[in-house]
Amino acid sequence: MLIHDLTRGVCLGCSLLFSAFGMVSVGAEDAVKASPAFETFSLWTDDELGNTEADSTEIFEARPVANGWITKINRPNLAVYRPAAESNTGTGIVICPGGGYGGLSIEKEGHAVAQWMAQNGVTAGVLKYRCSGGANQHPVPLTDARRAIAIMRDHAAEWNLDPNRMGILGFSAGGHLAATVATDAEADINYAVLVYPVISMADGVTHSGSRNNLLGKSPSEELVREMSRDEQVDKTTCPTFLVHAGDDKAVPVENSLRYYSAMQRHGVPGELHVYDRGGHGFGMYRGDRPVDSWPDACRAWMQINGWMKATPSNDNVSDSASTEEVRAVMDDTQPGWRSLTEEDFVHVNSAEDTWNWVDGVLHCTGKPVSVLRTAKQVKNFELVVEWMHEKPAGNSGCFVWTTPESIEKLTQAGKPGLPDGIEVQILDHGYTDMVRSRGKDTSWFGTNGDVFPVRVKMTPFPPLSPDGSRSFPRKHLANGHGEWNQYYVRAINGEVRLWVNGEEVSGGTGVEPAEGYLCLESEGSPIQFRKLRIRELP
Repeated sequence: MLIHDLTRGVCLGCSLLFSAFGMVSVGAEDAVKASPAFETFSLWTDDELGNTEADSTEIFEARPVANGWITKINRPNLAVYRPAAESNTGTGIVICPGGGYGGLSIEKEGHAVAQWMAQNGVTAGVLKYRCSGGANQHPVPLTDARRAIAIMRDHAAEWNLDPNRMGILGFSAGGHLAATVATDAEADINYAVLVYPVISMADGVTHSGSRNNLLGKSPSEELVREMSRDEQVDKTTCPTFLVHAGDDKAVPVENSLRYYSAMQRHGVPGELHVYDRGGHGFGMYRGDRPVDSWPDACRAWMQINGWMKATPSNDNVSDSASTEEVRAVMDDTQPGWRSLTEEDFVHVNSAEDTWNWVDGVLHCTGKPVSVLRTAKQVKNFELVVEWMHEKPAGNSGCFVWTTPESIEKLTQAGKPGLPDGIEVQILDHGYTDMVRSRGKDTSWFGTNGDVFPVRVKMTPFPPLSPDGSRSFPRKHLANGHGEWNQYYVRAINGEVRLWVNGEEVSGGTGVEPAEGYLCLESEGSPIQFRKLRIRELP
């Protein structure tokens, strides 16, 4: 048995270093050099815990395949991994390792996960919480988790975190703790990731060791119901991502099924991934089974919801995948390109102050819902426009091949409204959270460049929206509010394609009609447009 110092940001005496894809054999000195630095925060003072300065009972046991095990924890803490400044998304997460509430699998279900999160721009804290029953029964683990979340939020300004983008992630019994936090009004968490979680405390469904350690051997029926977290889900529960293997013999998949079913009943958005094989305790990337790809699915879910940026990651790059992407970089010096200025646009149904040009930048108040159209119609063309939402949950867009008939109706009516044509949507990532907070479905749109027809014909490119009417982006590349984005739209012979920040993501074909006005959209939130340029084609 080796005793490791896990308070100084390195693991002393290690012979193996866990990477996001597997195990890399290294010497002890190399392990210390390679281990990413983290900063450790005590959750409580010794006085608050009732400890003496010299009191330490913690034991760390080194196990194969980076499965280090900690027991007898009496000084809970939070080990925080911070991403590089240039990749920081402003999102935070607290990670709860599993261990049946008897100990903690601190490496493969803790530090390895935090390193992966940090590589993807998320500030991640590994929670070493008190467990093992006795004096550490419920509510002690929950108290530690609440404190860890408070520490993350207390450091939000220092770490460039948004306190309203805080998540919880847990494995097995740690998944039960995470689910408890996710359904705990005091914690007020924003999203959750539950991996082979213990959810129910009911006989025949629960993991008996976890229940005994958390609730004792003879808990009351009332306590069993209270700590069966599927029974605590309601419409205010945060969006949740669940992972389980169908052949899990330790924690039956029924646990995740019950939680997801409760989410469905109460309209809570999220995803459930059940894999055929994988057993229990697969952690992060242990091989090439389908279940081992769950972090990819989790990353995609977090990107779609705006908690991760779709930036390249070093953890899963093959030789073929590492080749440079083909990008659409516009050269303004090429023949045929011209700028679109104030003289090129006409008010349709906007107020006089809805649109305002200042030093070549077009400012839109977002009110009323309306459009600004080009003075002339276009057929085949390329368009470049840069845009930036000024506030979270921004909603706007541009219209391609807007029909003259719909423009005439809007002009004559002089009322708020939008025209017919192909809409290239411009949404801020916070729009998803806003819609969800109102208890509404968010599966019908994305925030990274949807392309869809509005009362005209178009066959959208996959991936499609749930109803098949929209081309959802196959990559998630848009920046959030306060940051500039570039859209490049190519519209030729009834086909529309969209590039977001240099990469193609969505579009459609068979557009009818394939000629009309270009419009910029005002839809409720302030936005800026700049560097509008067009090149008309034969």
